Order: sequence, then C-alpha cells, then structure tokens
Amino acid sequence: MDREQQILSFIRRNPFVSQQELADAIGISRSAVAGYVAALTRKGSIRGRAYVLAEEGSVICIGGANLDSKARGKQPLRLGASNPVSVTESCGGVARNIAANLAALSAHVSLLTAVGDDKAGHWLLERTASQGVDIGPSVFLNGEKTGSYTALLNEDGEMFVAYADMDIYERITPAMLQEKWPHIAASKLVVADANLPADSLAWLARRCGEEAIALFVDPISPEKTKKLPERLDGIAAIFPNLAEARQLAGFGEEPPPAEGEAEWAELARLILARGAGHVLITLGKHGAYCAGPGGGRHLPALPVRVVDVTGAGDAFLAGVAYGVLRGESYDDACRSGLAAARIALETADSSSGYLNEERLAEASREE
Repeated sequence: MDREQQILSFIRRNPFVSQQELADAIGISRSAVAGYVAALTRKGSIRGRAYVLAEEGSVICIGGANLDSKARGKQPLRLGASNPVSVTESCGGVARNIAANLAALSAHVSLLTAVGDDKAGHWLLERTASQGVDIGPSVFLNGEKTGSYTALLNEDGEMFVAYADMDIYERITPAMLQEKWPHIAASKLVVADANLPADSLAWLARRCGEEAIALFVDPISPEKTKKLPERLDGIAAIFPNLAEARQLAGFGEEPPPAEGEAEWAELARLILARGAGHVLITLGKHGAYCAGPGGGRHLPALPVRVVDVTGAGDAFLAGVAYGVLRGESYDDACRSGLAAARIALETADSSSGYLNEERLAEASREE
C-alpha cells in the first residue's frame, strides 16, 4: 500500500486523527504527513477540516439560489391592466433547484452559492439543508441582497414574463472558486449555471477540463448564454432550451435554418463544434434532442398534465445527472431526465417534493 492510500485508510477510520498521530502510526515525519495531506487535498480525495473524505459519486452545484415568487393568472392575462392572480413563494435558483432534486434522488450533493446575510438568505439555505443538500460551501455576504426571481404565469401554467434580480452572483468570482476548489475537486460531477460571471464560467470550464472532472452547464436564458466562452472545451454536457441553443449556435434572433428535427440536429452539431462533449436540447412538449460524439437522436416527451413549467428544466438536468452518475449512457440518462421533468411539471414547486428514485422509475415506465 502506498503512503497516500495508507493515510487515507487511517483517516477513514478516524477523520479527526492528527498529523502527528498519522506520523507515529505510519513511521514517517510529521512534515512528510503534511505533504501527503496537501497532495490529497489538491487531488480532492480529502477536503476541509477533519479531513472530510470525498463521497463516491458526489455532485456540487454552483450558481443561483434565490427567492422565487410566482403569480398565476386566474384568467387570460391582459397587458396594461390589473390581473387577478394567485401568488406563491418558494426556494428557487437553478443550481439550488438541481441540488434539491439530486438530493431527492439520494445523491450526495452540495451547493456553492452566494446569498445575502439577510432573512431571505438564511431561510433559503436552511430550507435547502433540510432537503438533504450540504450547504457548507455556500457563503453569506454582508451588505448584499439575496437573489430573487418573480414569474408571471398564464392560467395554463406557462410563463408569460419573469423578472430576475441576480446581481449578487457577480461575487462568485474565480478567486472564490479557487478558494472553494477542494470542495469542487472532491466531486465526481460539477453542475454550474450561467448566473455565474463570464470569467468564472471560463475558469471553471478550464479547471474541470484540466482535472478531468465532468462539468454540466445550464445556460439559463438566451442572454446569459453570451457569458459562456467561445470554446466550450471542458464542458461535458450543456443543457440549452431551443432559444438558448439558437443563441449558442450563432443564429441569435435570426430565423432558424430548418424546422423540427432537422433544426435540432443542426443546432446540436454547431454547439458540439464549439467543443462541448454532449448537447441536450430541451424542447418542451416535444421532449429533448440528445447529441454527442456518436450522433444525435430525438426523444419524445412523456405524457403529462402540466401544472407549472417553471422547474421542469432543472428537474431534467438533475435526472440526466442521476443517470450519468449511475453509469447510464447519455441517451438512457436523457430518458431519466424526461421522467424527472414529467414529475416536476405535475407540481407547482420549483423542485418537486414528489421526486424520488421510486417515483422516477415509475414515471419512466408510464405511458
């Protein structure tokens, strides 16, 4: 057994063992132990105080956690008029929602986000922790306001318009990510959303690529896709909707080059050419288009009674991540994503309280 494995063996038995105790047990100097511990920390095999071991198959989600407010019309919405609505508030944010969904699927998941040192920020992270997410990497920032997202939905649950106050995420800088790198490197999979600043997204893609850590990216919106680097090397999979895919492929507001599956295939080809490993385009009622080195294919949506579309994309990405962590191909993982989206569509919550491994398996089988 080499020294690093020997040290890990002792730490597994007692995470609070001191470096001097390790030195005495192994028969080497304390300074030599410190060197091995530093190397193991850089690799991500251990992290934080008490030599916290990396969980096998763990995920870290990096990006937004905000207060969601949803107003749903009780009748067709009219511009320039007062509209009767019902209003709900809940935890939101793309990275946070994905983390909560993965925790519901029994994944070892942590969240790296920034919230204000205010009532909303403390409530958000306390609620997220109660859902099984490790919030240890997240930070409270004095003098900053917790992010907020306000959506106006029509009577059918489809989004009419939304407003986002996300300035706080500009504070998740490359320097902060470097400081949190032991948490990131300890994960088998990293999920990031485009709430992060452009330089942070580029830094994360480069580091994950260098360290061969799988990175999933949610572009969030056509405008925020512009934050992504020109080259997408280092991104194992990117998850745009159709509008975001058009932006990523360079078409912007121009008419699409084709319609239906021909367009989806062309968009995926162009995004793959930028360096992404896989492209999974979410298509609403049409399902998803999954493309990678072996080609692409369209997977139709599962039948569903739509209550609210807001959290469906987050659930889809979480379902795909769940499948990939279980060793599934991207096609099979995409089916898990569609099943998770189906469950999310049937509830008004941004992260469905009905999602679990058993329900996901059932939703995958139901026609």
